[in-house]
Amino acid sequence: MAMNYYILAVFILIAFYKDVRYSKIPNWLTVSGVFSGIGYFFIVDGFPGFFFSALGAVVSTAILLLLYLFKGVGAGDVKLFAAIGAITGMEFSLYSMMYSILFAGLIAMLLLLYRRKFVKRMVYICYTFIVSIFSKDKEMKTELNQTEIVRFPFMYAVFPGVIATVYLFY
Repeated sequence: MAMNYYILAVFILIAFYKDVRYSKIPNWLTVSGVFSGIGYFFIVDGFPGFFFSALGAVVSTAILLLLYLFKGVGAGDVKLFAAIGAITGMEFSLYSMMYSILFAGLIAMLLLLYRRKFVKRMVYICYTFIVSIFSKDKEMKTELNQTEIVRFPFMYAVFPGVIATVYLFY
């Protein structure tokens, strides 16, 4: 196993701890992750390694930035995947994103089912949506926008997503 995967393991464990404990991924961690990845690949492969790592960081940032703009993830998660992209490269980072999003969907579904409000919420949302289409009542439309959203630290999904990617890459 290459050294960058050991760097990734330490990075992910620290990020997981910080996000779960403090609900924040510190900038010092993500910046050091990006510089560690770029520095590692530059030392190992020179300028091609530098570009490999930088491309991983840029592509990961661009994709997660879109999710951030739609309020799907936080800014710390964008920076987290920039570091993952720098440490592992674009392909690994994209697979990690894909698996993390799949795990996030699974976790959200489990939380909804656990809370047992899932069916009631779905019926209410469907009813409110249909009524709001035919109604000119603005209160109904704002009420639809304020329905409860299931939130949890994205690291709960990133951690197994990265592990799944490592497992499938090797």
